[in-house]
Amino acid sequence: MKHFFQQDTIAVGLVAGLGSIALLALLLTAALLVAGEAPTDHLTWYAGCFVAPLLIMRYYIKQQKATVAKTLMTVLFLTFIPFMFILFRTHSITLK
Repeated sequence: MKHFFQQDTIAVGLVAGLGSIALLALLLTAALLVAGEAPTDHLTWYAGCFVAPLLIMRYYIKQQKATVAKTLMTVLFLTFIPFMFILFRTHSITLK
């Protein structure tokens, strides 16, 4: 497993980016359900799921793994835009 994440491939970026976002979202959802809260009432909390991929991207940039870093940037962009769209559609955030 460690050898997989040392490669400079698109697959590593996809697994690291999407995996970390999905894992953190799943953990947050489970914690909210255990606490008896509805996850839809706390949609803005899911923005924290984007912190881990940013830190992972920083690591791969420092290691000079350009393909993984570019893939992580793309994953972050392609997941953050729909997230913001959902926040606007549910009126969790508004523009004034």
